[in-house]
Amino acid sequence: SKRGVIPTVAPVMSYVQAVKTASEMDLKLVPYELAEGMPQTKQLIESARPGQQIAIFIGPEGGFDPEEIRLATEAGIQPITLGKRILRTETAGFTTIAWLMYQLEN
Repeated sequence: SKRGVIPTVAPVMSYVQAVKTASEMDLKLVPYELAEGMPQTKQLIESARPGQQIAIFIGPEGGFDPEEIRLATEAGIQPITLGKRILRTETAGFTTIAWLMYQLEN
């Protein structure tokens, strides 16, 4: 994989604990089906820099509850859009990571 740094995946934790943990990271993103503004999303993704700690929150099938999004945004986690289509949980994660990898490797 020619990777200099191996990504880590945190152990399972509650949503509230995950939000608290993410609040200390450099870039915090939550793809959200009701998020708007591709230019803002693009700007956030383009702000990613190598070596930063990045938190990505991927919702369940059916999406996030509005209360979960409220908690996230209050903690500085930025809602982003992945386009007009609502992606499946497994696709949204890969899409977000691929976009970040593209940004970080260019």
